[in-house]
Amino acid sequence: MTNILDHLSSRVLLCDGGTGALVQAMNLSVDKDFMGLENCTEILVKSRPDVIRGIHARYFEAGADMVEADTFGASPITLAEFGIADQAEELNRLAIELAWEAADQFKGDGRTRFVLGAIGPGTKLPTLGHIGYDELEAAYVIQAAGQIAGGVSAFLVETCQDPLQIKAAVNGCKVACAAAGKDIPIFVQVTVETTGTLLVGADIAAAATVVRSLNVPLMGLNCAAGPQEMGEHFKWLIDNWDGFVSIQPNAGLPELVNGKTHYPLQPDELAVWHERFVAAGANLLGGCCGTTPPHISATNEMLKRLGSGYRPTPVKRSVHWVPSVASLYSQVPLRQENAFLAIGERCNANGSKKFRDLQE
Repeated sequence: MTNILDHLSSRVLLCDGGTGALVQAMNLSVDKDFMGLENCTEILVKSRPDVIRGIHARYFEAGADMVEADTFGASPITLAEFGIADQAEELNRLAIELAWEAADQFKGDGRTRFVLGAIGPGTKLPTLGHIGYDELEAAYVIQAAGQIAGGVSAFLVETCQDPLQIKAAVNGCKVACAAAGKDIPIFVQVTVETTGTLLVGADIAAAATVVRSLNVPLMGLNCAAGPQEMGEHFKWLIDNWDGFVSIQPNAGLPELVNGKTHYPLQPDELAVWHERFVAAGANLLGGCCGTTPPHISATNEMLKRLGSGYRPTPVKRSVHWVPSVASLYSQVPLRQENAFLAIGERCNANGSKKFRDLQE
């Protein structure tokens, strides 16, 4: 299988856009198409493979170099909420295979295409006490094993909101790869809220410090905001992250129009933003919520223009990563000044009688 990292080194690649809005626009039956599992998009790989295959094909036709398989919520933890946790490995395998079937429809043009295994954050975050770390990692092992069986090109741990969840997902993928005897790249994309941090409070520097400690080759941003709101955090990655950088924004900040969610950014507007990201040094572009095949098509045409009919070479960046450690919230560079560097934890004996007794 062609290594996706080699291609990222030589050209800017284009991923697909959103899936949920395309599914919802089809007005599918909850009972028949979703098998009674309302909002469980992952079950469609079994009940309506034609729908999922068709969405992937639309994105490949629009010019995408890769698509994300319909596996975003296919962890056993999330699927357990629908009573189908035991189908997790099978659904992940089928989803990857469906994406490859869509890619095969276009193999006659000589282009190399890839399938990413989307791995979402789920509905339970360890930092917030929703779930234990070991249980979460074990679930990701099952999800990753199914994707490996389907022939995934790379794992995309995306929409990350919690550094502990990132660790669980990445390590789960590594355990699954070791068991299968495979070496499959793992990508991580975090979601920075309009507050300027991840949901649990980590800033982009703290998140990057955690991700880099896991030897992840690509880090990026997706979801939550439009390209304008992502700009500051994207620039931090461009200036500081010494691996590949990706960005998959929403089609602008969502608005409520006539009682429905509306994303205002038009395809040509997204392409303009993506051209700026390419000029800054991005390696992988794509879209998230609200983006559609026309958005990807517009970005594809922009990349073809920059690459004289194909894909431009990534802009070379000069980056020196400063070794650092991170708390949940922020990064501390390990740059020793002419003073003491104190590393510790402040403990409140007044807030816990149990802790005070143990301290005594």
